[in-house]
Amino acid sequence: MKYDIFVSYRRSDRELVASVVRRLEARGVGVWYDADIDGGADWRETIVEALTNSDMLAIFFSEDCNNSRQLKKELAVADSLGKPVVPILIENTQPRGAYLYELADRNWIQIWPEPMDRIDELVEHLATLAGKSSGGLEGGAADAKAAASAKRAKVAPPAANDGIPAPAANDDLAPREAEQPLTEAVEDFITSADGASRPAPKIAKAYVGSASNPGKPIRKLNDILPFKWIDLVVLVPVFIAVGVFFWLQFQRNSATEFELPAHVIAAAMFMVGGAAVYGAVVFPIRYYLRRRSLWAALGKYLVSTLLMLAVVIGLFYVGVGAGAYQPSEFEAMFAIFGTGWLIATIVAFVIYGALAGQRAIRSFRSNIRKL
Repeated sequence: MKYDIFVSYRRSDRELVASVVRRLEARGVGVWYDADIDGGADWRETIVEALTNSDMLAIFFSEDCNNSRQLKKELAVADSLGKPVVPILIENTQPRGAYLYELADRNWIQIWPEPMDRIDELVEHLATLAGKSSGGLEGGAADAKAAASAKRAKVAPPAANDGIPAPAANDDLAPREAEQPLTEAVEDFITSADGASRPAPKIAKAYVGSASNPGKPIRKLNDILPFKWIDLVVLVPVFIAVGVFFWLQFQRNSATEFELPAHVIAAAMFMVGGAAVYGAVVFPIRYYLRRRSLWAALGKYLVSTLLMLAVVIGLFYVGVGAGAYQPSEFEAMFAIFGTGWLIATIVAFVIYGALAGQRAIRSFRSNIRKL
């Protein structure tokens, strides 16, 4: 069965959600929420099937949602399917943890304080989004009416898996509300969190997060050794300077101490080491601009740094084999390099975590729109 909206919520918010669902169904919007789960059904399979067959996910977000594993799973499924996600803020709270990461960049709708007084505006907005989503009202109105009739025919509707009763059949709407054009309410400006007036997004695509963007190919950015061509502006002069230095050393000492292969190995080692030092500064900045999470950025950074460190170690032992270095020299160099690298990593990612957290909170607050 086709649905326009899959509704996700917590048990403590069932009164508000049931009222919104009843009004949406009266408008011809196909809505699924967990009161539709039949007794004895596998609710996990039912939820995945309903999400797959829904055009969008609407989350009624309250403080309790931050502790809900089930809502987190539903959000992950919707995001993997590329569904628009419409977070509706119904309390004076904000998402935390995984919710903040997943929802910070999306457009939010705020209906607190007094969310029960803003049900009509919310229904108008959701109905408009449903009408412009894939399938929309044209594809789902008939199924929605059939589902509503089936619900009214049940003598004792099954309880939801979260303990929420099915919508009552006698919640009649005034004729003027049912006949009101969908475009009237969305023509009004929605007040943003900072007091400025902005129109609400009128298409479901505006609620698709940055993690998913169906239909548009996304150029995959390399996060392992994330060098770019622009880096050559810095690295080439460094490489040239290192090469010139060791060439002069060779000219001065080749007759007595060093041979050309030893100087070439030493130059290569210092070139890779210089690239590693450069990457220690640039890589965290690049991950931040790509909006990578703290742990994802740290993991890619460690892999990249260890790869370059392995090359440096390999070159050094080649130099040892060629008689250019002594193992004791390597131990001293590694101790200095390792200590400096560890300190730089800790400082870089403490700053990274603080900046990433602040950015997520700012992004969340800037994307709230009050009804």
